[in-house]
Amino acid sequence: MVNMIIPKEDQLLIDRIKSAIGSKKYFVKRRASGLLKHDYLVPGGFYNEQWDWDGFYMGVALASEIPTEAVFLKNWALNYMELSDERGYSPGCVTPNGPEKGTRAFPMKPFIAQGVYLSSNFLNDFIWIKHYYKKLRKMVLYREKNLWSKKLDLGVWGNWMESGADNNLSILGFPKSSVVATDVNTFIYREYKAMSKIASALNKKKDVSFFAKRAETIKKNMQKYLWDDTDKTFYNYNLKTNEFIRKHTYSNMIPLWEKIASLKDGKEMIEKYVVNPNKLWSNHGIRTLTKDDPLYNNKKMITPYSNWQGPVWPHTNYMHMHSLLNYGFEKEAFLLSRKITQLCLSDFEKSGGMHECYSAETGAPLAADNFVSWNLLVGNMLPEAYSGNNPFSI
Repeated sequence: MVNMIIPKEDQLLIDRIKSAIGSKKYFVKRRASGLLKHDYLVPGGFYNEQWDWDGFYMGVALASEIPTEAVFLKNWALNYMELSDERGYSPGCVTPNGPEKGTRAFPMKPFIAQGVYLSSNFLNDFIWIKHYYKKLRKMVLYREKNLWSKKLDLGVWGNWMESGADNNLSILGFPKSSVVATDVNTFIYREYKAMSKIASALNKKKDVSFFAKRAETIKKNMQKYLWDDTDKTFYNYNLKTNEFIRKHTYSNMIPLWEKIASLKDGKEMIEKYVVNPNKLWSNHGIRTLTKDDPLYNNKKMITPYSNWQGPVWPHTNYMHMHSLLNYGFEKEAFLLSRKITQLCLSDFEKSGGMHECYSAETGAPLAADNFVSWNLLVGNMLPEAYSGNNPFSI
């Protein structure tokens, strides 16, 4: 699969989507302002804030095409590190006037070490991290001290809004800090891997070993506590009832992005849920909730939250595309890449832009018009399916 020759029809799709997305890159970049001391990234559309995972995904997307553009990912990390307090807390959403308040006041998701590592790797410069290393270390370990299950030795989401997948049924409505989630622990696993590599670059030998061991522990505990061998899937875990939250949602699939399931288990999970048309697979991409769930829908909404109960989100499909490649589903990875590319191209042709998400049944654009953000990754899907390259690798 690696470095395959790209057929003309797919090269045409690549050229068209890259041209369309390229015209929108300007809209995600902002000059330093107020408390945001470094030039930063915003999702575009009506959004003007620096968000945690939006900025991370955008930063990697930009750098994957032009490595020097990783300066924006570095700046994203600098803004968060410089706003972090003595505990390692940094807000997930920040404006030039300060952190967001109310329901959007939550700690940043576990992406900081990944952003620092990947930006440094793209820029071939790790020296700058020395000045921030102590802060970075505290930020990475913040969750272990504040958002953690000691019983399972795994992380929790503080609440449904913090997770970013706003109305995801495998966390929505559950008490605070009660859900040991598949997605957050995948991100934590990646954080610890990144910290081990950063420590290695800075010759901090004790931390190289410490974070590598913690990463391995997270992986083993996810396999032990979040994998259901009967249903052949990962589930979120309810600490109040000590039971799985048996909903088949977007977040169950995230561990496959990091190959946390064994090859055998991952293949069975993908066959049973991901490429099954009655579950997550649709004509327009991979759904965020299985079609057979009673609450499955494709409603257009953004208030009080965006819809993760069925619609296709392009950036999650980018991640799922790599999950398919990880477990040998190359044909489906190519098909998915074409679907999402065509979905966004159709939107460009009709509206002049992209949206946050799309109906899994009709392909119609839903909420947040002129949205750019992590949809920048759509331009990467077909090229990476052919090359085997993954710019998020740690």
